Amino acid sequence: MNKKSNKQLAREILNREIAALKRTTKLLDNEFDKACEAIISNKGKVITLGVGKSSFIAMKMAATLSSTGTAALFLHPLDALHGDVGVIKKNDVVIIYSNSGETQEVIKLLPLLKLLKCRIISITGNLSSSLARYSEISLNASVTREACPHNLAPTSSIICALAMSDALALAISSQNNFTVKDFAKTHPGGAIGRRLMVTVSSIMIKKNLPLITGNSKFSKLLEKTTKSNLGLAIITDNQKELIGVISDGDIKRIMRENKDFESIQIKTVMTKTPVIVSPTMLAAEALSVLEDNNITVLPVIDKNKVIGILTLKDIIKSIN
Repeated sequence: MNKKSNKQLAREILNREIAALKRTTKLLDNEFDKACEAIISNKGKVITLGVGKSSFIAMKMAATLSSTGTAALFLHPLDALHGDVGVIKKNDVVIIYSNSGETQEVIKLLPLLKLLKCRIISITGNLSSSLARYSEISLNASVTREACPHNLAPTSSIICALAMSDALALAISSQNNFTVKDFAKTHPGGAIGRRLMVTVSSIMIKKNLPLITGNSKFSKLLEKTTKSNLGLAIITDNQKELIGVISDGDIKRIMRENKDFESIQIKTVMTKTPVIVSPTMLAAEALSVLEDNNITVLPVIDKNKVIGILTLKDIIKSIN
């Protein structure tokens, strides 16, 4: 019999893990919604527990929750049994990982967690286990087989528990309206931090700005916006101070509603209180402003003077 190549083995293993993940999506039920609600409504912190390979998933979950707006920490069950359980307070939410659901270091902690009135969420491969029975909420991360060729090493079960954890953490962050600005606060260091700490002044457009005065002719407005192709004209007074804006959408609407649009005074149809950003604002924060107002371009103002234009395209480029 010909021995399989490394690539053949790799494809088989990856396909088994992909199949396991697809199965996990079908196992999602109302328990997932209950788990989200338990964590969102929690006034305390989230504690994650796991032994062996499950400890790595628990550590990752605590890190993911913390970085996306939910206070969480990992506690090893062995340390908890020897004094560190004091970190768990009444009414905390505890997420416990065990594929078998019978890990003794975990089972020994359950009575104390019940005494503290902690809400227990388990992520397990065995819904008939002691852990699942003791849990208020139990998420099914079971697999039909491991990706390991001998069906022994924890592989598919680890991937599915990890994926379930990511889904839980990110669903919660979404429901909590966790923004790019919030993400910047939790990632001040490293490459992510450097990208997210970029300010508006460093990425805004500074040259050839589409500036016109309120008394300009409509043809001048069309000329400026067509040439700049930024989707916005900035209206200023004679001192170059902002008095309004007109978007491409406004221009199209005005031309559609007025046959003699050349006679229109720009200052009478402009938006007089436009959304603006300052040059010192974080790009991540400016992105939230754009999203909240459903727009793609903003004037950058410093002491009421127009100093630039910021576009959604420039922000995305700076943080990717």
